Amino acid sequence: MVYRKPHSITSTFVNMNKFYSLTTLAIALTLFAQTVSAQTYSGGTYTALLPGVWHGNTPTPIWQAAEPPATCNNCLIQINAAGTVTLNTHVTLTGGSKLVIGSGATLVIPTSSATDFTSGNNIILDGTGAQNQFQWADNTSLLDAGGADGYNGVLISVPGSGGSNYLKYYGTNPVLFTFDPGTSTYSTLAGNAIYGATQTGAQTLSSSGTLPITLSGFSAFLDKEVVNLTWSSQLEINSDHFAVERSTDAGAHWSAIGTVAAHGLSATVLNYNFTDSKPATGTNQYRLQLVDKDGKYAYSEVKAVRNGLITAISIYPNPARDYVNVTLAGGAAQGVVIRLLNQSGQMLLEKNVSNAAGTTVPLAVGNYPQGNYLIVVLGTDGSKQVSKLMISK
Repeated sequence: MVYRKPHSITSTFVNMNKFYSLTTLAIALTLFAQTVSAQTYSGGTYTALLPGVWHGNTPTPIWQAAEPPATCNNCLIQINAAGTVTLNTHVTLTGGSKLVIGSGATLVIPTSSATDFTSGNNIILDGTGAQNQFQWADNTSLLDAGGADGYNGVLISVPGSGGSNYLKYYGTNPVLFTFDPGTSTYSTLAGNAIYGATQTGAQTLSSSGTLPITLSGFSAFLDKEVVNLTWSSQLEINSDHFAVERSTDAGAHWSAIGTVAAHGLSATVLNYNFTDSKPATGTNQYRLQLVDKDGKYAYSEVKAVRNGLITAISIYPNPARDYVNVTLAGGAAQGVVIRLLNQSGQMLLEKNVSNAAGTTVPLAVGNYPQGNYLIVVLGTDGSKQVSKLMISK
């Protein structure tokens, strides 16, 4: 007979606790594995743990396992070195990849004598497929591309005729590279990178959502009985046209009232204008649809113009020498404010007029130098009309 020691109540509870602890641990590990799996990049994860140069492992290897490939498809690159990593190679992020500059880390992109992108010091976010990202973890994460001119820097590739064009986000000049399929070479447009040479702070730079046109200004104002729209583009890549849209019901419905052809390709400021010759009575809202050659589009901000109490204004004589008369039509039944502005927008003269319907208001302008000015009339209902005035001597 073999003697077996009977289990005590205590040992039973201990064994059960071990069982539940192991079960809980197994569940936790399973959940953790699922979480890690959800964050896994099929192209691999590459982590820089030491400062040094990105490529070549000199003087010591900086990567935890392996250096990221030149084309990183759906991969995660982490710069976790407590110091500076210097990019001395070319990396293209495709297929939903992400590069993260961690806390306390600095990524420096220097210049090179490269004659194309494959031999430059650059990070290119592919803009033709899944979203690729460049991230800064916090305020101690720094990108320094102050010396990244030419084919160096952080760029995004965008579709173009015959191939891809490259727009420089971080670095220095030039800002835009355009591909010529006839010669298989790139030409450049002058200008500096869109976002400058350095960046710190929690930020995310994305390859998607890039507008075909970058606006630097958009305004709308009432001039007598028409609305003049003016805008400027700072950058255009494969841009096709601007569609001018108007709403008279607070943005519930929009209708196109005209189109203006875009330049197509430019890295300099271009000015555009459009006139709405038949604005509706009341508030008119305007926006621009920015359309590229591939049919993709984005919208500008909305500008509102009130066509109300002030229905017609005449100024004479124009050019003026000593005095100019501002005549208010019968629609200006309530009070208005008349202002004289110089070209810088500085207010030189202001008059308040009550019961303004049919009133002619003289303004003394003889003390102002020769040049172009604006006369702005503001109604109590928020309507505004702007007229141009020339003062001659």
